[in-house]
Amino acid sequence: MPQQYSLYRSENKKDELIEKTLEVSLGGGTFYLDVPRNPMVYVSETKGIIYINGSSYWDSIMYMFRDIKGEFTRYITVLAQSLGKTPISTRDELLEVDENKGVEKRKYSINVYDIEVGFYYNVYLPQGTRNGFIEIIPFFMQKSKH
Repeated sequence: MPQQYSLYRSENKKDELIEKTLEVSLGGGTFYLDVPRNPMVYVSETKGIIYINGSSYWDSIMYMFRDIKGEFTRYITVLAQSLGKTPISTRDELLEVDENKGVEKRKYSINVYDIEVGFYYNVYLPQGTRNGFIEIIPFFMQKSKH
């Protein structure tokens, strides 16, 4: 039976802090990402893609993104350690900027031995009447050994 880790002292405390848990498929497994309670931000998952959007308060959306990114990183680190591996590197790289559409396309990845796991994310900045939102597309890639 896999070991379970909890950041909360009791289930009651967890219920006070967590709005919901998203199931995210990644590399043949399922990760459970806890979404913190925040009335200003809505987090959803559709066909494996996570969306973070909400009110016109962009800072709240960015805080939620940082929470999810941090939790994702913790899961990958715990998984790597359970396999006797150590994450080699973590990268957050800018892939493209479309100033006309107000979109930044980025890639966040963690390398563990011969595996790269992470997510592509598109940051749609607030623009005119559009509230900003973030789209997260997880990926898992086994690097070939030669």
